[in-house]
Amino acid sequence: MDQRLGEVMTRAEYEAVMAPIEEALTLPAQAYTDDHWFALEVERIFRRKWMAVLFDCVVPDVGDVHPFKVFGMPLVAVRGADGKLRVFHNICPYDGSLAVSSDLKRQSEIEVYYHGWRYDLGGRLIDAPYWSGEQISGPPQLNGHSGDLVEVRSVVRIGTLFINLDGKAQDIDDWLAPLKRTVAGDYAIDRLKPALDGEGKPLVQTRIVKANWKTYQENASINILHEASTHELYRKSPEVPRVNSNRNPAFELFMDDCLLAFGHRRKKSANTYKRIDMPSAGHDIQRQPEWGYFTTIFPNFNVPLLDTFMKVNIAIPVSPGETHLQHLRFYSPEALASENFQAEEKAIQGLFDTIHHEDQLAIEAVQQARGSPVWRQHFYAPFWDALHHRFNQMVMQAMVVE
Repeated sequence: MDQRLGEVMTRAEYEAVMAPIEEALTLPAQAYTDDHWFALEVERIFRRKWMAVLFDCVVPDVGDVHPFKVFGMPLVAVRGADGKLRVFHNICPYDGSLAVSSDLKRQSEIEVYYHGWRYDLGGRLIDAPYWSGEQISGPPQLNGHSGDLVEVRSVVRIGTLFINLDGKAQDIDDWLAPLKRTVAGDYAIDRLKPALDGEGKPLVQTRIVKANWKTYQENASINILHEASTHELYRKSPEVPRVNSNRNPAFELFMDDCLLAFGHRRKKSANTYKRIDMPSAGHDIQRQPEWGYFTTIFPNFNVPLLDTFMKVNIAIPVSPGETHLQHLRFYSPEALASENFQAEEKAIQGLFDTIHHEDQLAIEAVQQARGSPVWRQHFYAPFWDALHHRFNQMVMQAMVVE
């Protein structure tokens, strides 16, 4: 442990997290409530790793401009003339003003409100009117200063825009490779398209959870045992809890680099999930995939897959006790074109509204309990909690500076 990490946790707490699951304890309560811990996570996890921030389809057309914030940092996504989505620090280098203050559609250039500086869609300064006293001024008149917007390393994969703030993260395709090799046998994820409403707008759902991002992640795709008590859908299922009559798990775990996931054979969960009358999200649109998956890609990207759709969840940490969420489902082109798509999608959304509400009650209850002096670290159920144990160790490993 280095000095800064030692300021937010003890050596004993660290060693308890890193112990084998039978003896291990979870991250300490301050990891979910403390401002100093949160600031260290921003620096050591979210600046250094790929972070999902929004859906590609939110900025669909050339010249579309979308400002957003990450950790209070103003950024802006711009669809360039070449069709590529880029991210820039949303700040004019001369006056410190936001370069863009609201969403814009199909612009040919960006004009800063404060002093009228103009940029092309690649973030390059075109004009700085009267900066040197002349009506037309530009880069040659800036005395060697750069007037361009500062670009953030970014890339689009799986319909999602990812950023890497320090510019040093591993290749994005290497980072996502564990997800693809786990689900690729069943799901054709690269051909799935975002769900749109009847007017062609993406059906992105946003929510705010009053809980730490890790509290959300622990529930989202890696906590298996809670299903049978928290969710009405699962309480009604004879297949939940996911354990068979011989006390063997009715699920399979996947822990591969940044990937944490559990899969279930659809033949063994056929009575849990209602059939959806749409083409499959698998390689053969006429056949149901053999497996369903709930996946987490560390740190903030979650991808459940079931039969006809892939659901992408983005968890944006805002503070120790608040997380902003974005959800969007993806379907095969054939499903999107089917006559009953809007009706089926509405029914699926209704189901997830219920599930989200049930989960949110549990997640926020856990977050509130983090303030108790009674239990500062919790133990695991080894039968169920291997993913949770691994997730906490991944957080810990990312927080340690060698």
